Amino acid sequence: MFVLLLLGGVSLLIYSVVRYYQFTARYPKGPKPLPFIGNFFEFDFKHQHKSFKRLGKEQNGIYTLFTPIPYVQITDFQIIKEAFVDKGDDFVDRIATKVIQEAFSFAPNAGVINSNGDNWREQRRVAISILRDFGMGKNMMEEQVMVANIINETLFGYRYTHEECQPLMKYVGDFNTFIDHLADSKGMMLGMGLPFLTNLPIIGWYTFGRFQSAMRKLCFQINEYIVENVERSLKNYHVEDEPTCFVHAYKQRMPQNDSLDMDNLMGCCSDFFLAGQETTTTTLRWAMLIFAKHPEIQEKLRQEVHNVVGKEHIPFMADQQKMIYARACVLELQRFANILQTNVQRTASRDVEIRGQIIPKGTWVNADIHYLMANDSLFENPEEFRPERYITDDGKTLRKNLVERTIPFSIGKRVCAGEGLARVELFLGLTSTFQHFKISPRPGYDIDLEPTPGQIFLPKPQKLCIQQI
Repeated sequence: MFVLLLLGGVSLLIYSVVRYYQFTARYPKGPKPLPFIGNFFEFDFKHQHKSFKRLGKEQNGIYTLFTPIPYVQITDFQIIKEAFVDKGDDFVDRIATKVIQEAFSFAPNAGVINSNGDNWREQRRVAISILRDFGMGKNMMEEQVMVANIINETLFGYRYTHEECQPLMKYVGDFNTFIDHLADSKGMMLGMGLPFLTNLPIIGWYTFGRFQSAMRKLCFQINEYIVENVERSLKNYHVEDEPTCFVHAYKQRMPQNDSLDMDNLMGCCSDFFLAGQETTTTTLRWAMLIFAKHPEIQEKLRQEVHNVVGKEHIPFMADQQKMIYARACVLELQRFANILQTNVQRTASRDVEIRGQIIPKGTWVNADIHYLMANDSLFENPEEFRPERYITDDGKTLRKNLVERTIPFSIGKRVCAGEGLARVELFLGLTSTFQHFKISPRPGYDIDLEPTPGQIFLPKPQKLCIQQI
């Protein structure tokens, strides 16, 4: 009897292993997964970019990791373009697991980042329309960018003074803590990929339960900020009044559109704030360190600004046509700083063939933007900060092939809705700063460009010398 049971168990195990590898064979080929656990233990979740860099160099532009669920990585620009542009309708869905909806969304399927289907399409359409009405990329928006906490002013219609910035700073700190909690948990990653585990005894505790309390507290603090600001913005607003911010304009449209409601308004504000306050601010923080480390590049940028607009007049976006070097500096800053370990993942809405390989319906897909901008062969010596790489030999135009591959906002139908605002902030932030200030390392101190570990690459705190020009 024991022998029969043993033979039965071994046969079942062999059958299960064979079936597992039949399952993995359906996906684009990648590093060999172990039975059932896949590549889970060879992947560094805290330093994902290092794992992706190592694996990306070993693969051929598209491959699958099993963590343990299938997770397709695309590292080649042309393949990313084929998937997200040419076949964009097949890759517009976001991951909709319990963890994602509870951790990253104000409400289930609300807002623009993690929503799906018709609600996503309508929220994105309305949000972009409102931002355009408020002068996205026009002089009106440029004048707002010249002041502090632009996201707060665009969304809610007011900004904090320097003395009142504590709520804003607390929000930023809570968000960074929240992201680090998630990025540092392999158990959480298992719960995201295999949501049924979160409902099992004991296992559910390690994959979700033990983080739930901390998540709820952080989510409450983050969402509380959004709710308080939306309510403050609407307190004395009537829909008959001319809107002065995103919240007003959204509220004004609600009676005519059943897809617009308070949950989605809060969700949109939360998404734009999360996406806008950290990314642009962090990129500009990197800029101060990078340009301090490269005084010759800083001086060249300053001279161009002075030659085009002088020292007394502030730069505007219209001036960028005459500032080829400044435009190259913005592109190189976004490529070099490269602050996100991974893009926001998408899922295949049906079985899709990409480069002769099938990506099955429901598979997580990541266009590895970080890997692309740090390793693409078109960026010669990518570890160097060199804005000149973007400028043609005649010095008058930008190299289109490099501009096309600089995609910090992603590409396709899920491209970042705040891209226009971010480009305004970065161009005006760089040119207006170095128009009036010289930034350099403290005597005897070297600039350290090694980032702190985390889902978002933050610069290490360092003191700089600032001299007014």
